[in-house]
Amino acid sequence: MSWTFRVPFQNIKNFVVSRPPAVIFGFCIASFGIVTLCLSLYIKHTSSPLRNPDEKGWNDVAVKMNKLNFCLLQPGVSPAINTTGMEAASVPFEMILPVHEIWKNFTVISGSIAATDLGLRDYPGTNLSFSLSLMQSQNKICLNLYHPHFVSMPHGAPTCNSLQFNPFPKSIGAFVLPREDKKLTTGSITPKCSDNAAFDVKLLENPAWTVLLGKEERARSSHHLMVASIFLLLFFCLILCFAAVRGGSLSKPMKIGNAGRTVMEDKEPLAP
Repeated sequence: MSWTFRVPFQNIKNFVVSRPPAVIFGFCIASFGIVTLCLSLYIKHTSSPLRNPDEKGWNDVAVKMNKLNFCLLQPGVSPAINTTGMEAASVPFEMILPVHEIWKNFTVISGSIAATDLGLRDYPGTNLSFSLSLMQSQNKICLNLYHPHFVSMPHGAPTCNSLQFNPFPKSIGAFVLPREDKKLTTGSITPKCSDNAAFDVKLLENPAWTVLLGKEERARSSHHLMVASIFLLLFFCLILCFAAVRGGSLSKPMKIGNAGRTVMEDKEPLAP
């Protein structure tokens, strides 16, 4: 392969014309590097509080609860819950909307829920017992979750006494209806639930419960993003240097033959 001396800018131009996939790849690398660099500087110098995406908070539990649908059991039917040897977490939640009609007849609703339905993906196959206890003003409930000791629950929320406003609770059991995406993936038969027994909860998020990044975590995140951006930008520079040195050396000029066929100008004759 013969080398020819060309101006670097001309080589880069030839590289852009002859290798579009490599050019797109290089621009993607450069874009990712610039984005990670800007994100690193933002995390390092901003005075705004930043949420920690690795830590589950009670606001995340509220978001998951708001997406669930519940169905009441028949009066007198006890839900299959287990609180023996379990640890309890009790958190008060404000309601976004006025409570459902069922709260006029019952003040405590209890049942069982999968840990993954609450966003606790590290514990597949684990079920948690829950109870929803109506509190004052008909717009606040106390969420009680009973869990094994190995299940780590979110932290940073005040506790509530589920019986503080319900000394003589009227309780009933409930179960969680499968979501639409689970119906499609599992193909299981959806449990029947009458309209007057179906309900959902709309919990209000509390900004004070948001788990924020600390100073050390900010510095660590900024450092990791900075290293990633430097690596990406160096890789882009290597591609640019390759284009400047050998941008068009591998391409061969093309011409159209008399019969309309595309042939190479430097095609060697066939050996006899």
